[in-house]
Amino acid sequence: MNKSTKIVVIIIGMLSVLAGVYSYLYKEETTIAYFGIFLGIVLIGAASIAQPEEKDK
Repeated sequence: MNKSTKIVVIIIGMLSVLAGVYSYLYKEETTIAYFGIFLGIVLIGAASIAQPEEKDK
């Protein structure tokens, strides 16, 4: 995963977590809020763990 893709995935993950927290705070359906938070954490974790691609010479 190149650097720009990693940044985009982390930003999407952060937005998902924020949307989940917002949904939870304003008493929307809690299942949807938990799913948004979980999905955001998974995206951030996947981007953090991904190894950089090695270019063949």
